[in-house]
Amino acid sequence: MCKSLLGGLTASLLLLLAGCASGAGPGLEGGLVWETGLATSRDAMEKPVRVLRNHFYDMERQDGPPNMYLLTRWHQRQPLEDEAALGAEIAQTRFIVEARPRQRNPETGDDLFTVRVRVENLLRMQGESDWVRREPTPEFRAYASHIADLIREELEIGVRIR
Repeated sequence: MCKSLLGGLTASLLLLLAGCASGAGPGLEGGLVWETGLATSRDAMEKPVRVLRNHFYDMERQDGPPNMYLLTRWHQRQPLEDEAALGAEIAQTRFIVEARPRQRNPETGDDLFTVRVRVENLLRMQGESDWVRREPTPEFRAYASHIADLIREELEIGVRIR
């Protein structure tokens, strides 16, 4: 009986851990994720950086290939109106871009990568010294979605598959 109980607990724990590792996904507290399409290795490394720099995000880390990882520094900004309405006095945001090999472009033979953009947002509430994660507000979703859409558009320009 102890073995079956232990086996059941182990299986439950594994399911719980698998669920935690499955990715942030849209709507989870403090973060949003977009699948932004396919890109060549060069485009996956260069185009997101260009868009992010145009929005005042400096790169902290750039790794790859074969798996690519781009991380911006935290960018402090004034809270958006709906963040301020929650009591935020300052906000900070960072973007993470990950690209993983997916397939070969049949026309060029180049590897193509699936690109995912993730954003994290922290707020410092009035009278507090710690940063906190909150459910993304509608205005923050619009702000971050705009930047993710620009990255998607830049990547779409570069990949042509028939």
